[in-house]
Amino acid sequence: MNGKEWQIETSKTKIVDAVFTLLPDNTFDELTLNEILNEAGVSKRTFYRYFKHKDDILECYYDQFVTRYCQLKDEIIRQTSLRKMMIINLDYFFRNRERLRLLIRDRRHYRLIENFNRVNERMYMGSAVWKRIRADGPDLSLDDMYYFTVGGYSNIIIHRIMEENPKSSSEIADDIFRALGELIKVFQMPNRKRPA
Repeated sequence: MNGKEWQIETSKTKIVDAVFTLLPDNTFDELTLNEILNEAGVSKRTFYRYFKHKDDILECYYDQFVTRYCQLKDEIIRQTSLRKMMIINLDYFFRNRERLRLLIRDRRHYRLIENFNRVNERMYMGSAVWKRIRADGPDLSLDDMYYFTVGGYSNIIIHRIMEENPKSSSEIADDIFRALGELIKVFQMPNRKRPA
């Protein structure tokens, strides 16, 4: 990164950090641009050089969040089990818990989850795990299963982040796998009446 790029990223980060410094006492909608810029120590001229309006600050944070997550890709894919992959993923969200809680409180987390899921799809749909599953059943379309899983997983993350004393990533991963195992057993029971 050259000096100009560093200066741009530094200014953007100051503005993003200022928003999260002010959010505990205000909703995002209540914050004025002047309050944010005063907290950041950045001029309006600098702000408008990088952003068109206040909402762009959150878009910048979402991009930063997803970019940092993408740096974990090799570590995640290198794991030997879905459980271990899930723990790395959950740990990442929990490290960012304070900011995420503020976004969830203000109902500003949906775009972040949407961006995150889109990146996840690109990262994992072509991964060796999905290719192996597809190889076992060439007519099997996993797209719906993938989106169903991602949606449920996103809900778990949001729920756990909002808890005062959430379980550890390892405990959550274990709970998910136990619940899936029990669910599979229930639907494999012989002579069981299935709901209409």
